[in-house]
Amino acid sequence: MQRISFRLFIFFFMVAAAVIGAGVALYWQQVSDILERDVKSHVAAASEEAASDFNRLIQNDQQVLESIAITVEDTYPWTDSAKLTEFLQRQTRHNYFKLLGVITEGGNVFLSSERSFNPVFLTDVLARTIEEGHYLSVRQADPADGKDVLVQSVVLTQQGKPVGALFALQEPQRYRPLLALSAMGNRGYSLVIERSGAPVLGYRSPGFENAFEELAALEFDGEMSADSLRTAVQQGKHFMVGVRGKNGHRFLHFIPLQINDWYMVSALPTTYVEHQAQHLTWLSFILFLSVFVIFCALIFYILHMRAYSNRQLFTTAFVDQLTGADNFNRMCEQFADKLAGLHGEAALVIFDINKFKVINDLHGYERGNQVLQRVARVLRENVAPEECFCRSTADTFILLLKYTDRKTFRSRINALTTQLRRDCTVADSCLMIDVAFGVYEVKENIPFYIMLDRAHLALENAKKMSFDKCQFYDEADRKRIVAEKQIENTMEAALDHGDFTVYLQPKCDFANGQMRGAEALVRWNRLEQGLVKPDDFIPVFEKNGFILRLDMFILEEVVRLLAAWKVKGFVPVPVAVNFSRLHLNDTRYIPQMLRVVDKYDVPHNMIEVELTESVIFNNLERAQNVINRLHRMGFSVAMDDFGSGYSSLNVLKSLQFDSIKLDKEFLSGFDQNPHAHKVIEGAVSMIKSLGIKIVAEGVETQEQADFLRATGCDLAQGYFFSRPLPAAQFETLLRKVGCDR
Repeated sequence: MQRISFRLFIFFFMVAAAVIGAGVALYWQQVSDILERDVKSHVAAASEEAASDFNRLIQNDQQVLESIAITVEDTYPWTDSAKLTEFLQRQTRHNYFKLLGVITEGGNVFLSSERSFNPVFLTDVLARTIEEGHYLSVRQADPADGKDVLVQSVVLTQQGKPVGALFALQEPQRYRPLLALSAMGNRGYSLVIERSGAPVLGYRSPGFENAFEELAALEFDGEMSADSLRTAVQQGKHFMVGVRGKNGHRFLHFIPLQINDWYMVSALPTTYVEHQAQHLTWLSFILFLSVFVIFCALIFYILHMRAYSNRQLFTTAFVDQLTGADNFNRMCEQFADKLAGLHGEAALVIFDINKFKVINDLHGYERGNQVLQRVARVLRENVAPEECFCRSTADTFILLLKYTDRKTFRSRINALTTQLRRDCTVADSCLMIDVAFGVYEVKENIPFYIMLDRAHLALENAKKMSFDKCQFYDEADRKRIVAEKQIENTMEAALDHGDFTVYLQPKCDFANGQMRGAEALVRWNRLEQGLVKPDDFIPVFEKNGFILRLDMFILEEVVRLLAAWKVKGFVPVPVAVNFSRLHLNDTRYIPQMLRVVDKYDVPHNMIEVELTESVIFNNLERAQNVINRLHRMGFSVAMDDFGSGYSSLNVLKSLQFDSIKLDKEFLSGFDQNPHAHKVIEGAVSMIKSLGIKIVAEGVETQEQADFLRATGCDLAQGYFFSRPLPAAQFETLLRKVGCDR
């Protein structure tokens, strides 16, 4: 293991070194190119900004001269030379000019300070200004001090005719700050030249007479040459070029200006680029070296911690922290191998401790944990090496045990139960644990999780048992659950598509056999399976709450039929509607019922609410409140399934019903059991004494009908009188009743 780890380390080390070395080499190769492109972009941006600022400053000076010229023109014909001179002096100070002067067509000159200009210069300035409207010269020498100046002038007019020129001398220092590329570390500069190459203005005084002659001795990057450079400038193109000479490599950016066809040339030595590249390269090298050192340190640390980490990971992943037994992950990981080792003769067992929460509540979690630890110890003693077990969750354990036959296996489980009850009691307590087992006999090659589901199903059945707490999986249970699931999956769509239908079973008068009412019953016609028995789907709906919607659907169907019968002219009969126990705890029950009935304008006394005896007994106070409210709203209330095994007398004492329906079980074994006669007679006599109407369910024979009539029952409901009928057939019967009346 150590040698394998070292080889892995050497391999990863060499790969990392190669990758990092290649990365550094590639980075060094690319960084200069990237920086060169970046610097070119910065040179272009900085020089374009300088050119724009230079154009703007020249134009501002021209606008200032034009503004001053307007005032000068107002004092024409300038007979008062002192006044004009004083005005020029004031404007010179305010506008940072070195000198302001006026030249007239007659040759007169007015200056803001004493100068002696060459007449040829004055004549040339006047002529150029009158010809073009304004003028900007190349460098000139100031007669006062011999320093370089720029001459800028504008024409003076009277009545649209030129009468002279206003000119100004401007020191080059005013423009030179615009020609310094400070953004490039003060290593770059800009120069203004004429298209001929003659220098006009620079950040420093140029040491050459012609820029193209100076550049002819240099080596150009790419295919550019001095001649092609001169041609490009004369054509007014905007471009950048790299040159090499004795002073190193530089970038030159040529930008045409808006003044006198001048060009601004910006230059930056590549020493700036090389300095930045070297700086970034060293920083990158240090960064790569740091990463490499950290990487190596991590490799050593990982190798050092590997064995410890593997143990910790195994414990975390496969060992239950509380009991030290295998956990569910370990069971899943080794299940296939263990099952193969048992050659398929195995059973999957799930067991848990019944009401384990009580132990935690009474004795605390620490005592509860001790019980679980003892359970794990007992299982270790009873599980063979070729078998396995794990603690799944909380107090649930899963075992894979050898299996030969059910009798032998049940004996083993009973012995295990005895030992668990003996050895796993809570210390200092007489509280003995009670366990339940669910067993799946492995008979087919199916996935582990399916076996587990089947064992869970058997465990659920075991928990329901009073004595035999070891139950084997039964395929019938699975089919039942699948059937319930199919019902739940289709119930919503069935209600929306109208698959539920209301049938009506008549209630007939014992005295004359005439129909006095009916009970609404629901039938579900599934397209593929046909009719579904109410006993198959009603309990499912009770568990998942869907019965609330179904009951309201039946109620609406009933009131819709009652309203339709009224329109057709039939004499309607009251219809009883069964309501689930869930409605008693639903505050929306009565408001919903009222909305449905009043929607069709059906009298409340035409609806009889049937509540089962078990529902009422389990929630007596709530039932009393609901029954009282229903009575106040005009509904009649019946107790269904009277005598089905609950404290019916207590219910009769506490609640006021309009009718009682004797459970059909009263008539079970009626013919062979003479005691049944006396029980029925006594029950009917007691109920009649309370003034409550009695309905007998399940009447199927003439003998039963005769007996119940003789005992005093009011109404009969059963196959002897009529089966439950679809609405259309019931209407036929209702029409006949109306005719008889």
